Amino acid sequence: MEIARLAIRERADVYQCLDPWCLGIGLGIKKRRPGTKIIYESCEWFPRMYLDRPDFPLWLRIAGWLIVTALEYQATKRADEIIETNRLRAMRFVRRGRRPKQVPNYAPLELMGEPEKERKPWFVYTGLICRPRGFDRLLQALALVKPRFPNVRLLVRGEFDPRDDIEQWSMRFIAENSLKENVRFVERADSYAGVFEILKPGLAGIILLQPQRGNDWTNQPSKLFEFMLAGLALVASNFPEIARVVNEAGCGWLVDPTSPEAIATALNSVLANPAEALRRGLAGRRLAETKYNWEKAEIELLKIYQHLCLSDKGVAGKIGE
Repeated sequence: MEIARLAIRERADVYQCLDPWCLGIGLGIKKRRPGTKIIYESCEWFPRMYLDRPDFPLWLRIAGWLIVTALEYQATKRADEIIETNRLRAMRFVRRGRRPKQVPNYAPLELMGEPEKERKPWFVYTGLICRPRGFDRLLQALALVKPRFPNVRLLVRGEFDPRDDIEQWSMRFIAENSLKENVRFVERADSYAGVFEILKPGLAGIILLQPQRGNDWTNQPSKLFEFMLAGLALVASNFPEIARVVNEAGCGWLVDPTSPEAIATALNSVLANPAEALRRGLAGRRLAETKYNWEKAEIELLKIYQHLCLSDKGVAGKIGE
C-alpha cells in the first residue's frame, strides 16, 4: 500500500491517522518503533458508516463494522491521543476509558467576508445530492411551498449520488411539479472561497440528514458552520449535535427531516418573515465569528501536539499525516 510505504519511509515522530485504515498503519509503525506518537482523528463514526451502506451486501457491512470496531478498540489502548468532532461521537471512546479531545470541522474566519444586507428568497443546499441527505424530501416540500411563494428558489451545489436513481427521480419530479424555474443547479465552485460566494445571497441553508443512518444522526456537518459563517439562517434536522448549536445560537428552524410537510412549514416561515430569517442568520454568524470557527479549533489541535512533544523530549518535531 502506497500510504504505508510513504509513512514508514518518513520516519516521523508523530503520525495523525485520519481513518481506521491509516490507524492500522500507524499502530503497526508504533509497534516497530515504540517511541512513535499516534493520534487517531475519528472525523466520522466509522463503524456505523459500514452498517449504514445499503449498496454493500450484508456480510460486507457486518465484516466492515467488526474490523473497524476492532481497530478503534486498539486505538483506545495504544493511540497517544484521540480526536473527535463532537460530544456524542466521543462517547464511544469515553465508555472504553478514554477522553478524546474535541476538534470540530469549523470553517475558517478568513472566508466569511461581509454579509449581504439584501437577501433574496433563496434556499441553499450544498454537498452530495442523495436521499440520505433528504434531497427528495426537500423537493417535495418545495412543491408545497410554491403555491404560496411562486418565486421561491432553491440553489443546489453538489453532485448526484450515482448509487441510486436520485438524479432521474429529481428531474422527473421537478418537471412534473413545474419547479424548473425554482430549482437552480449551480456549477461546482473552483475554490472553498467560491462556495461562500454562492451562499451569501440566500436566506437560509438546508441540512436534512435522515435518521436511518447512525453516522448521520450523530453528525455535526461542516456545512452547518459554513452556513452560519455566511450569515444564513438554518432549516435543519432536529438531531442532537445539530440542535445543540442551532438552539445555542438561535439561528434557525429545527424540523423532522422525514416530513415534507414539516420542512415546508419551516420554509414558509422563512419566506413569510425574511427579516426574522436575516436576524437568525446574523445571530448564527456572530457565534461562528466568536466560537465556531477554525481559528478556535486550531488552538485545541496545537495543544494536542504541544502536549505530545513536551511529554517526550525525544520528539523533535517531525510530523507525519
